[in-house]
Amino acid sequence: MNKANLLVYSSRTPSIDDTEFEVVERKGIGHPDTLCDIIAEKVSQAYSQYCLKRYGIILRHMVDKIALSGGSAKVKFGRGEMQKPIRLYLNCRFTRTWQQENIPYLDIVKETVYKHLGDVLPLLDLDQWLMIVDNTHFAPGPGIVYEDDGSTQNERQFFFEIPQKEFAVFHDNSLRSNDTSTAVAYSPLSITEKIVILVETTLNGKEFKKLHPYVGMDIKVMARRIKKRMDITVCIPFIATHTPSKEFYFEKLRSLEDLIKQLVVSKFGQFNVTLSLNTRDNPSKSDYYLTLTGSAIESGDEGVVGRGNRYNGVIPFTRHMSMEACCGKNPVYHVGKLYTAICSLISDEIHRLVGLETYVYLTSQMGRSLSDPWSACVEVCGGDATPIQHQMIEAIVERNLANANETTQKIVKGELNLF
Repeated sequence: MNKANLLVYSSRTPSIDDTEFEVVERKGIGHPDTLCDIIAEKVSQAYSQYCLKRYGIILRHMVDKIALSGGSAKVKFGRGEMQKPIRLYLNCRFTRTWQQENIPYLDIVKETVYKHLGDVLPLLDLDQWLMIVDNTHFAPGPGIVYEDDGSTQNERQFFFEIPQKEFAVFHDNSLRSNDTSTAVAYSPLSITEKIVILVETTLNGKEFKKLHPYVGMDIKVMARRIKKRMDITVCIPFIATHTPSKEFYFEKLRSLEDLIKQLVVSKFGQFNVTLSLNTRDNPSKSDYYLTLTGSAIESGDEGVVGRGNRYNGVIPFTRHMSMEACCGKNPVYHVGKLYTAICSLISDEIHRLVGLETYVYLTSQMGRSLSDPWSACVEVCGGDATPIQHQMIEAIVERNLANANETTQKIVKGELNLF
């Protein structure tokens, strides 16, 4: 990259754990937004793997606009029933043909969706209560200009098809950025971030579910830290068929409160912890977080890619972050995805090898080489970097940018988690 566009500086802002105030959220694996993120990413991975195996190249696709529309369910303590189906909207684009061969993108989508939703929401009868709405289109986007005779020299006219094998070479976009955008990542995680991840992953863990089958998957955790005070709010859905009565509901809610508080205090005893669960419950209005399947997607809620957790599994309201939706984007040259992954790798490596807390920012220009961003900036927090550390950081940035294709392969194999 052009080193004139690389900046490493110390902002002298305190390390995140030394700040006065912090708010962090995590949406669990059954949350509609998280469902969309993971489905989009797994579809992109499955499609990419299919293309690599069959054609030796990742063909153009964009799956980052998937949305879920909630169904309708009626629940009572001890039982319930679905009344209207959930809809998954494929607002996507795929390369659909390789010469004379049709690429079965919809079969890839269906297999991936059924596998993931079957794992996360095993009580949902997908054959009966899931509708996949195929809104796929194949328009190439702006930029193709035609002559008066109807001809054009722009290869983008075949953006989502391969009329001849020779056209496949265009599908890596010549390793140029697809957009003008900025990605942000940081390392390490704060203690508050670790706490919300700990609580959600514990409650949604397989072993925990065996002991507590009444706990659903659509768990949300919000933590607010004020100096050494840690206030946590957790929304926990109960599953109706495993929750026979109101008395059972409140008994288990109290036991979950004790369990969660003990979990947090045992690992992070330096905080004065307060805990609130299912704060909207109102018995006088028959309002409880009781579900049929364990997720609010069963009854009216919606989900959209990019509205949930950032690339590192949290929504860090008091830290720098990008609003780019990583999941489902093309892993080869969509910078909202690839640069986010590279930023994360850079920041993690700096913390591991240099021992500094950093934010990493990469800004692209549409059409510019992926290895030569318009701007690359590393902000050091909590202290100053020495001249030797500056050199180490610059080398880490340049190496990771040069290895963009290796990062793409890790994404496709699922070795880099972006949700």
